Amino acid sequence: MPNSSYLCTAEQDSLYPSTTVAGFASATGVVAYDVRCVPLLWLALFRPADIRTQTIVIKADRDAYYAEWDPATGDFVEVPGGRKDEVVEAVAPLAAKDRALAQLDAALPALNRLFEYEGPLDDHAAMLREAVAAAPGGFVTIELDEIEALWEEGTFQPAIRRALASMEAVVDPESERAGLIEIAQLRAGRPFPPARMLLGEHEGVDDDFWNLSRLLGTGFSAVPWEPNA
Repeated sequence: MPNSSYLCTAEQDSLYPSTTVAGFASATGVVAYDVRCVPLLWLALFRPADIRTQTIVIKADRDAYYAEWDPATGDFVEVPGGRKDEVVEAVAPLAAKDRALAQLDAALPALNRLFEYEGPLDDHAAMLREAVAAAPGGFVTIELDEIEALWEEGTFQPAIRRALASMEAVVDPESERAGLIEIAQLRAGRPFPPARMLLGEHEGVDDDFWNLSRLLGTGFSAVPWEPNA
């Protein structure tokens, strides 16, 4: 799923556990994902102090083949793997699960003020809390490098830090609301859909389905806000 963000839990205190934690299983370690955004309530799990930087080695796939441009033929040709490992400096939020869940609860007053017109988010947060609490591992993080790649260079990390700071104290409501809307790609200005909409308790229109995903993400397996959880 290109250009996606992933809310993950893991036993190890590490960023990008799908790459760095041995034995990480996406079926259980990825709580939810979304495309071309970072859902609003995922951000509420973290604060600026939770932003970590970590050196990550991405192992080259020695058995893979790559396409390279061949000037002699004027076309791409397959060449065998064996390229060097890639070393990257990853930056993302990471927190112990208990801390993250407490921060989610504590962020609700600020979020409910910022999105007063759209309606309270308590029920949505309760469902996210349930999903994160049930996932294995003692740490929570977001894999968001694919989203950062969509932003102009040097703009995404400052925006994330401002967004996480707004969970603690609202200083400039208009600016902070706009920043959260941009990161989460919300269609604001209409009431938020009920948290249980997908469970058949309410009918929604396209904007409601869109916003529910931008609040909570989409289940990688089973989550409380989707059927068959």
